Amino acid sequence: MNLIFDLDGTLINSLPGIANALNQALKQHHLPTHSLEQIKEFIGSGSHALCKLAANTQDETLINQLDQAFKTHYQQLWNTGTNIYPGITALLEQLANHHQLSILSNKPHAFTIQIIHSLFPSIPFHTILGQRDGISKKPDPSGVHEILNNSSHPDSPTYLIGDSVVDIATANNAKIKSIAVTWGFEPPSDLEKHSPTHTVNSVTQLQNLISTL
Repeated sequence: MNLIFDLDGTLINSLPGIANALNQALKQHHLPTHSLEQIKEFIGSGSHALCKLAANTQDETLINQLDQAFKTHYQQLWNTGTNIYPGITALLEQLANHHQLSILSNKPHAFTIQIIHSLFPSIPFHTILGQRDGISKKPDPSGVHEILNNSSHPDSPTYLIGDSVVDIATANNAKIKSIAVTWGFEPPSDLEKHSPTHTVNSVTQLQNLISTL
């Protein structure tokens, strides 16, 4: 089975690191900062969208400058504000024995690679994809198609596992099934409105569900 995992809010709680870097970038540009709860609502569609929402502007020049400042600060700050959710590493180690695991994130690709290699060095992910210039991000299904094209078993059942409505929409657009996790950045009520194939409330529930698929 192909299991495609989102990263932020699914495998890791990256909110403190993102918020710290974003607020530093906002201060640098003399813009108002935001609380953790506010920034949580901005996450999910990549760093450009994050900065656009945080700055509340349509000024593309300012958004691009803010995005670059955010990435500079995030490079310095992500590892002091990023934690693996409890039980995730053991789950991935167990799943890797039976399934092909991949990552599909809207986080910039370089950060996605860096974080996966730093926090999950023992997990043999088959494909790791972050947001890349010129490649449509989630909910566009291109990333899922690329992962399946690279898969050793492209015709096996495939599930996208994530914490956001963007992840559910991506699975729907790619015509694969979805598993919504409720411990991430979006309210469970919002997830259910988009009708994921399955919903789980804990890592143990996720492990038990996958064992029955």
